[in-house]
Amino acid sequence: MSPKAALVTGAASGIGKDLALALAGQGIVVTVADVDVAGATQVAQTIRQRGGTATAVECDVADAAQQRAAFTRHMQTYGRLDYALLNAGIGERGDVVWSRDGSWQPTLDIDLRAVVEGVGLASRAMLTGNPDGDQPAPGTSSSGRAGTSGGGGVIMITASAGGVYPMPLSPVYAAAKAGCVQLTRSLAPRLIKKGIRICALCPQFTDTALVRSMQQDPALAAEVMADMHGRLLSVDMVTQAGMALLTDNTKVGTCLVVLVDGSWVEPQRTRFKSVEMPSAAAAARVDPALLAWATAGAGGTKASSSSPSSALPASETRVVEVQKLSVDFRQATAIVRRPLPASLPAGAVLIRRLFAGVNASDVNYSAGRYFGSTASAEAKLPFEAGFEAVGVVAAAAPDVSSVVVGQPVCTMTYGGFAEWAVVAARQVFAVPEASPEMAALMTSGLTASIALEQGGGLRKGQTVLVTAAAGGTGQIAVQLAVMAGCHVVGTCSGGDKERLLRSLGCQRVVNYRQESLKEVLRREYPKGIDVVYESVGGDMFDTCVDAIAPRGRLIIIGMMSQYGEGWQKRQYSGIAEKLLWKSATLQGFFLLHYAAEWRRHLKKLAGMVQTGQLRVQMDPKRFVGLEAVPDAVEWLQSGKSLGKVYVQLPSQLPATGSARSKL
Repeated sequence: MSPKAALVTGAASGIGKDLALALAGQGIVVTVADVDVAGATQVAQTIRQRGGTATAVECDVADAAQQRAAFTRHMQTYGRLDYALLNAGIGERGDVVWSRDGSWQPTLDIDLRAVVEGVGLASRAMLTGNPDGDQPAPGTSSSGRAGTSGGGGVIMITASAGGVYPMPLSPVYAAAKAGCVQLTRSLAPRLIKKGIRICALCPQFTDTALVRSMQQDPALAAEVMADMHGRLLSVDMVTQAGMALLTDNTKVGTCLVVLVDGSWVEPQRTRFKSVEMPSAAAAARVDPALLAWATAGAGGTKASSSSPSSALPASETRVVEVQKLSVDFRQATAIVRRPLPASLPAGAVLIRRLFAGVNASDVNYSAGRYFGSTASAEAKLPFEAGFEAVGVVAAAAPDVSSVVVGQPVCTMTYGGFAEWAVVAARQVFAVPEASPEMAALMTSGLTASIALEQGGGLRKGQTVLVTAAAGGTGQIAVQLAVMAGCHVVGTCSGGDKERLLRSLGCQRVVNYRQESLKEVLRREYPKGIDVVYESVGGDMFDTCVDAIAPRGRLIIIGMMSQYGEGWQKRQYSGIAEKLLWKSATLQGFFLLHYAAEWRRHLKKLAGMVQTGQLRVQMDPKRFVGLEAVPDAVEWLQSGKSLGKVYVQLPSQLPATGSARSKL
């Protein structure tokens, strides 16, 4: 079998040279590519003198043809490409503010455009053996690895800490390196499916010829040394970090920043700071189709456009009411008509509902378990059912400025199973779209986000167990734990649920119908589970308690397996001793106790959905109209659902607009 092979651009000096020598020291054959032919030749000669194999090639990455030729020659020489190190780069050229001749353009061409082209060449070489097309090059296997099967490899871009942090005196350089960082993060999920791992090395200023040339500008030199507290990184320190990136297969899309003190940090993905949108700006973004639908009455009569709050589009609403206490939701409830006020009270809005979320605890609510006692629940009969809903503001009292008519909103007040609702504006949450996914972010999403933050204390490298992981809240907990860098174990009943969990990044899926969770945890996780997100109860809870790691935490989200039995009290013999022995924590979580956190977490989750960081799986079974609410509740209780169960409340959705965007 031929030895592994690497191509390194910018390898005649500095970081590239050191990385090429380090790779050769591990028995990897190296193509040393650089615009400085003499320097590249010297590096290749040094490798050969040390007993390695290397070839020097001329490569000005600013010339696309030269870079392509370098990759082609590498494949013709070695027949495979395992590592592509795109290291070539230059510093800031010109002044982007005062330049009229585009003197800054070479910085973009070499530090970004050439990197993008290099990633493409490397990917094709690794997958097909031919960097210049989609067919294998002569003398190589179809995988790009002579005599082997299956493609793949590692691409490492030498970016910069300036791609993560601002560089006021080098804005074009920083922009180019930021492009490299985002290229790495954005392309990683696609390439890893093909066996290619891409990562980026982002050092602060390093003692290289490039940085020394930047220091010829007095102002830039002063900035560099001030930011670095008078110090520069050594090339050896950066090379050590680069070799760690190249050899750690868990570093997928990782952008590793090497700080001047030699420490390493991995900046977290972009965090969004929520900013309240002024009413005028919100009004400008209102979807006309949603506005027309929300302000038209059931019979199609539109409210007054000049003053939406003066003529309400509906005089009554249909709502699902609990009329007797029972865990049988169908037997406990009925659809009734209730009048709406002729005008809105101060601080209130009228909402026309589009979607309502269904939760496991709906049967607890219909059984009266959230009122302190059966007597208290019976005294409140009848009461409206449903915890969460998505709709559109149909009218607003004159003093309301936080939302505008036509704006998509969520509510989490009792009475979610209703076609219209009058709600205090302070209890309304503006959302970016009127979609069922937004309903899933309420009870299910907020529970996962707040519980894991407040009770989980997730840290990278921890092992997290999520029970009922393919459900409405479980799927979000899985993704949040994966984003936190945790190893996630998820339980489900198999089939499509297994496939869903794997697609969400769950590293170990346990089909409890085919495997014993207790045996899996004992055999595969002998050190225990650091954080358990538990919503099943019963025997599952007992198994989870036994599996907690020392100083581990178990968060009780619910006890779904016990709801249908009337939520009978259980005895937990020996639980205190088990927790004491492991210094473990058992914490209950009831969402209503964290109301002060709802708005912040909802904005975070909605932003993650909008940017594609968070996926919300909606159950594919459709339920339309209030009449379908009992069916939806029973479907969830059956254990057959996949993702978040919801009900579409109107028989027809608005003809256009965000209400249809994800359906």
